[in-house]
Amino acid sequence: MEPFATTEDLQAGWRTLDGAELEVAETLLLRASAYLMTRLGQRGISVDPEDEVQALNLKTVTCSMVRRSMASAAADGIAQVSQAIGSTSASVQIYNPDGAFYLSKFDKEILGLSGGGRIGWALLAGDGEAE
Repeated sequence: MEPFATTEDLQAGWRTLDGAELEVAETLLLRASAYLMTRLGQRGISVDPEDEVQALNLKTVTCSMVRRSMASAAADGIAQVSQAIGSTSASVQIYNPDGAFYLSKFDKEILGLSGGGRIGWALLAGDGEAE
């Protein structure tokens, strides 16, 4: 399978990556693309190779997912950092400490994956006694 985005796409919307980062990015772009294929398949959405808008949206979301994952790499496994000097303290909570792939609300909307909750009801007829 070909990823939905290339390292060039990722760098164009983010920053220049060095040699080691490029290798990681290639792997993550492929994994993010597979993740998206799975999520789309679960919702019955097919990838249409002729749909240029869908292709651009898939590229955008794939790059966003990988960027979020790579940006959190420096905090690998750290969820929160606190420092104190005298009476002054600072605390930072890491947004995605594990670098996990996830879809933002915007990502879900442009791919047609938003919503999906179900609300239902049933009309119960009779008086509850078996016939």
